[in-house]
Amino acid sequence: MTRLIRQLLDFARPRVPHVAPYPVFELANKTAEMLAPLATRRNVRLLAKDLAPGTTAVVDADQLQQVLINLVANAIQAMERPGTVELSVTTAHAKPPADHGGPDQEYVCIDVRDEGSGITEEHLPHLFEPFFTTKDVGSGTGLGLAVTYGIVRDNGGWIVVETELGKGSTFRVFLREGGD
Repeated sequence: MTRLIRQLLDFARPRVPHVAPYPVFELANKTAEMLAPLATRRNVRLLAKDLAPGTTAVVDADQLQQVLINLVANAIQAMERPGTVELSVTTAHAKPPADHGGPDQEYVCIDVRDEGSGITEEHLPHLFEPFFTTKDVGSGTGLGLAVTYGIVRDNGGWIVVETELGKGSTFRVFLREGGD
């Protein structure tokens, strides 16, 4: 009950991000360490790879930590059989979506890839809607991805989802690069 109330409050009263350059690879490492026991219990290998040291984004570090926890925990939970969840931090040349705006340039790219069952075409448009969930009753509130989407947008980024039924999904977060 406490977790549900906390999620509702986070969704209803999002806080203004306090952005600054932050080494994203450190947050990725911390997330992998934190969620390793959950992965182990579910017979999932959690692999943090391509965590380019020095990869820095302009973000609110606490908020980005929440994004990574949400995405990695969802990826682990999406695994119905033993397999691997990969978390990587790189840079990529990208053009933001039209509704986001911004230049075609280098961005920090965080990928969370699972080997789950993938996401059906009918569910894709609803992924980031509040209270939308495909989990069993009592297993999810449908707020995790809505909160994640809001945090990423508030931090000047965007999310792209790639999925293939029977193969898994990749959630790709793009954020502004930040210098030292």
